[in-house]
Amino acid sequence: MGGYVNRDGGGWTELRVHGVSGTPPERMLAHPHVARVAGDAEAGFHRRRWEARQTSADTAQERLEAYSWGALTAGSGQRALWLLLTPFLLVNVAFFALPSAGNRTGRRGHRRTAEALLRLFALSVTLTLVLAVVLVSMDFFGWQCVRSARDCTDRVSWLGFLSWPWLDLPGRRIAVTAALPLAVVGLLWWLANKTWRELEAATVPPAAAEEQDRTPLEDRRMWNGESQVRRLRAAHVAAGFALVGVLLLAPFADRGATQPGAATAAVVVLFGLALALLGLTVVLVCLPNDRPRPDRGGAPGGRRDLYTLLPWLALAVTVLATMVVWQRGVNAPVYDPDAPRSQLPWLTGAVQMLAAAQVVLLLAMLVLLLAGRARARRANSAAEPSPAWFGLATPALMMFALVLAGAFAAGLALAVAHVLGKPAPTDRTPDTIVVPLVYFWGAAMAVPVAATALLLAGVALWFVRRSTDRILRDHIIPAYPTEKIAEALRTPHDPHHAETLRRARRIAAAWSRATLSDVGGRVSGVFVVLLAALTAGGVIGYLVDRSWVYVHARWAVTIGDLLVGGFAAGLLYVGRQAYRNPRFRRTVGVLWDIGTFWPRATHPLAPPCYAERAVPDLIRRIEYLGCTCGGRVLLSCHSQGTVIGAAVVMQLTYAESARVALLTYGSPLRRLYARFFPAYFGPAALRRTGALLAGRPLDVTDHARARWPWRNLYRPSDPIGGWILSEVRSVGTTGEQGPTEGAEQDVDRRIIDPVFARTAGDNCYPATLGHSGYAEDQAYAACVDNLRELREEVSGEGR
Repeated sequence: MGGYVNRDGGGWTELRVHGVSGTPPERMLAHPHVARVAGDAEAGFHRRRWEARQTSADTAQERLEAYSWGALTAGSGQRALWLLLTPFLLVNVAFFALPSAGNRTGRRGHRRTAEALLRLFALSVTLTLVLAVVLVSMDFFGWQCVRSARDCTDRVSWLGFLSWPWLDLPGRRIAVTAALPLAVVGLLWWLANKTWRELEAATVPPAAAEEQDRTPLEDRRMWNGESQVRRLRAAHVAAGFALVGVLLLAPFADRGATQPGAATAAVVVLFGLALALLGLTVVLVCLPNDRPRPDRGGAPGGRRDLYTLLPWLALAVTVLATMVVWQRGVNAPVYDPDAPRSQLPWLTGAVQMLAAAQVVLLLAMLVLLLAGRARARRANSAAEPSPAWFGLATPALMMFALVLAGAFAAGLALAVAHVLGKPAPTDRTPDTIVVPLVYFWGAAMAVPVAATALLLAGVALWFVRRSTDRILRDHIIPAYPTEKIAEALRTPHDPHHAETLRRARRIAAAWSRATLSDVGGRVSGVFVVLLAALTAGGVIGYLVDRSWVYVHARWAVTIGDLLVGGFAAGLLYVGRQAYRNPRFRRTVGVLWDIGTFWPRATHPLAPPCYAERAVPDLIRRIEYLGCTCGGRVLLSCHSQGTVIGAAVVMQLTYAESARVALLTYGSPLRRLYARFFPAYFGPAALRRTGALLAGRPLDVTDHARARWPWRNLYRPSDPIGGWILSEVRSVGTTGEQGPTEGAEQDVDRRIIDPVFARTAGDNCYPATLGHSGYAEDQAYAACVDNLRELREEVSGEGR
């Protein structure tokens, strides 16, 4: 077998970075044989491999390289299970949607308060999952299931072990069933540690202090968050273990005073310790996260060990509680086995208190951001594009997480209760399983939420289809300057123009479908408002008459339970299909990759962040190719890869960026990221990215952006990518067979797609490329040449 040509002594390296579809390196390099030259199987750098060295296209002056990071988000179909942790993901993303703190003390204070609220909310979402598992395991299985003449194990054979003689008392049963919530918390703990070591442990080398960072992405320590993530992870895991211990001891704590003996003292002590640990975790997540992130991984000082021990301490207290409860259950039963079924003591109160705390935290965040927005308007009247959802994306994402977590918990509780018997708020029949009323409301609310979502989805599709005629009139005719289309529109019934008109309408329909993401963004704002109204209505209804849903709308509970179960199953199906089918992944994967791009800054148990590995990899590779080997790097990024590329550019030192040019295509930077994450990818940050490449980081208002070594290609038929700095409106064409459009005075270059007419000798029209095939377009090669010239010119001028 031949090998790749390793000539890294200078010249240009075109380093390609793929997007959400996980394009294999063979396709990225347009070559059947590739060799990995750096990295590993999860994320590696590849070059073309040749049988004979003398035939290689990679020379000392030009080489092509591909960075393949798709395995970080793809791989085994088991990773689809991460989708069940979507509420954790939404809370984590909400952190990065917060507005920038700026340099003002007041804004920094508001930012700290908002971050503390978010960390508290993230902890509450973790406890929502733990409470749902405790309800199913310790309450349904251990507390309610086995009763004299009311035994649900008769209809559920796999729970027959609960009727064994050595589990004849409730203390022993809840001690045994406590193993399930402890195992769930332990699994999340293990997964968080495992994914950190495998995917996120790469560190960014420290940069020389050249200028104060102006945007958050310029701070290299953003990707070195091991100590902060460990601290939050320890708090969440300890809180989960401690909550299990509190609910395990709750049935015995209020009876201990009347039962003298060592066991009673142990119950009181352990109950106090579990409560204290639970309160300590709340305090820890509220503390300001002011400790500087290390330039390299690892936590400074000995405080790291204290946080590491916290989960083990909580687990030890809970294990001791299990032993004491086991013994306590042998000595004295704590309830009459023939009495009506009731909830595990304190469980309903814990569910209600947690739901109330989540609503309060959500409202506090909303008020805080509204006050900050009003103050920012008074202080700065500069016109910038409005962020998504009026700058309230953070509370909106928190609300989504709250609704989804509540729906999952309600769906799980009611589904298991149906298996064991009949769910009801009180003991009504021998086969009743008592379920807190809040879960009935959670399931019932799924019906209006689903109906609203379906209605708005239909409205979005109607808007897209309705825009076809407008796009044909206002965009297709100017983009394809030929009299045939205009004449066909003037005489639509002329048979000589029928084929031209059909072709123009098909192109207009393709362009119209590409606007679905823009229309969806506007419609989603309406959905946020309606969801907020529905949530508020549900909370008010629950406070006014808690039993109303169960008494008057039990049908909604039944339908909602089915909807939640179907939604969870659908998430798993979508996840597996996204990892198996690249085309399906391209459709839905962009939303998932938006969430997993961000580090685990607020919720440490969220799905792993691929950028914690990809960004350091690219920085080190650029440092090697551009500085160590004295060459130039053309960073060529597609789709989600453009987000990684922009983050990498903002992380580079001046010496490194002086050897880099950036080519982006199919980029969602302005269409999605700038709107939802303005502090990180807003217009000012994007302009600064170009200025850093040009060597003028202080002058981000430079209007001569055509001299920046950055070009962005986009198509009107692309549903994901779009313009970044300025929308191209001037029209040019290279002829009937391949019209293109561009504005030579700016970064963005628009490519008209598809080609209108058939090629000679072909009976089929050219396909609409949309989001793919940018590297094969003639505009791509032209931009590559242009960027190389610009990079040399700008570097020659010096800094």
